[in-house]
Amino acid sequence: MRLNINKTKLNIALILGVVVLSILTISWHHQMYLLYTQSKRIETQNHQLVALHKQLLIKQSQAISGSEIKAKALKILKMQAPKRQRELLL
Repeated sequence: MRLNINKTKLNIALILGVVVLSILTISWHHQMYLLYTQSKRIETQNHQLVALHKQLLIKQSQAISGSEIKAKALKILKMQAPKRQRELLL
């Protein structure tokens, strides 16, 4: 049994399908481009924040002197200075 389909209607339907898929492909490509540019911008901001954080940590570690570290160790951690010291001869 052969289907009686008009060739013109079939061609029009196929052309419309191709046009719709082309428009969707262009839209998808544009959305991917926007997402890519946004991710690159966020990645550079993240690198800048990490660099700033490292810089602040370095400045903070330079600001804390050895005596402050010793005072914190004695006060907070209740550490004590060694009572006797041994020398190791190599």
